[in-house]
Amino acid sequence: MAASRKAAATRASNRASEEATGSERPRRRTQEERKSESERSIIKAARELFAKQGYVRTTLADVGKLAGYTGGLVSHRFGSKQDLLREVFRRSSKRFQEDQIEPVLADKTPTEAMKTFIATYLHEVAIRESRVRALYVIMGEALGAVEEIQPEVAKLNKGFRASLARMIEEGIATGEFAGNIDPKAAAFLILGLLRGVTMQHLADPKSARLKEIVPMVQRAALDALTH
Repeated sequence: MAASRKAAATRASNRASEEATGSERPRRRTQEERKSESERSIIKAARELFAKQGYVRTTLADVGKLAGYTGGLVSHRFGSKQDLLREVFRRSSKRFQEDQIEPVLADKTPTEAMKTFIATYLHEVAIRESRVRALYVIMGEALGAVEEIQPEVAKLNKGFRASLARMIEEGIATGEFAGNIDPKAAAFLILGLLRGVTMQHLADPKSARLKEIVPMVQRAALDALTH
């Protein structure tokens, strides 16, 4: 009886202390929150491993270990390693194109939009090198050992070229760009220029400073569009 009264008094004291300090017990996360957190951790681990050692050499067990889970959970969340690869590529490319590139192009003249596109693309390479490296490693492996990802890579390239071609078409319509230019061919060229600069930076980051390369790429693109 005395023990029961003592326990009750302790609980009352704890409640009073919480009310006085405004502290509360941490809210328990829902199952959906735990699932989302585990998926984010797995995607991050997979991206880091793909960037470091490539897709072929990476196993689901490797991903699980780095993320702090088992390979079985990785398989349960994403299915096969190919499915995980597709999801990593989808999230990385979506963030790169839809979340970083497209929003900064609004309300700009075609010339300003082209310069901004180039600057933003290469700025992303500089500040998110690991994420971009994973993307480029996957694109490289899609040409050989991982052919199943080729459709996703082609879709990404098509999206970038379409954005560039629209800018070029608008520039031709406003008279900012030469009227005899093929927008699709010019978009192909400019994306190739950006990809080439990015590949060289990823292979040898100390060979040149990207912030010094940006204005030169901008001038090269605009020169091609105006002559």
